[in-house]
Amino acid sequence: MTRTDVAEYWADIERWLLIHAPAAIPLLPPGASATVMDAAENRLGFALPYEVRDFLAVHDGSGGLWLHDRGEFMSLDSILSSWNLDFDLWGDGNNDEWANPHGPIKKHWFNRKWLPIVDARTGDYVCVDLDPPVGGEEGQLIAWYHDGGPRDVLASSFGGLLNEFVTELAGGRYAFKLDRAGVPYLDYTRP
Repeated sequence: MTRTDVAEYWADIERWLLIHAPAAIPLLPPGASATVMDAAENRLGFALPYEVRDFLAVHDGSGGLWLHDRGEFMSLDSILSSWNLDFDLWGDGNNDEWANPHGPIKKHWFNRKWLPIVDARTGDYVCVDLDPPVGGEEGQLIAWYHDGGPRDVLASSFGGLLNEFVTELAGGRYAFKLDRAGVPYLDYTRP
């Protein structure tokens, strides 16, 4: 994946929203600056994957909008806050005996190199796995549950998840809806 692909994914998402959910467009935040992302990397102690960095440079998350089937794309602040909270709670090694991952994911309850990127608003996340075991891929996306720890590999990369998302948008798998408070969201239809 090239760096321009991530911006193209955002352009595809915005084109779809413009046609099917124009009320959502003004809610998308501006991008995060390089300075802010550099500071985040210093705090994390590792570099953000370039796909995540490029994604956040276009829009710093989805502005609280539930766009993806698994939740809302997180802002850099919410990524850092969630990462910090979960690492403070679970650290490297706390509750590892309860972890039961399926597929090539380390048997940890939480790992400092798992970076939340999609928030289901329940304490469950899609995380970028920057510390996979042998057989896994650095940058793979994993499902992490507050009451079950890591579960499954969802995609080989953040770009892979975005590609699938854009393909499903174009294929009619998502519909624009309003919640009870009138906030727009995208509803996913399972095949």
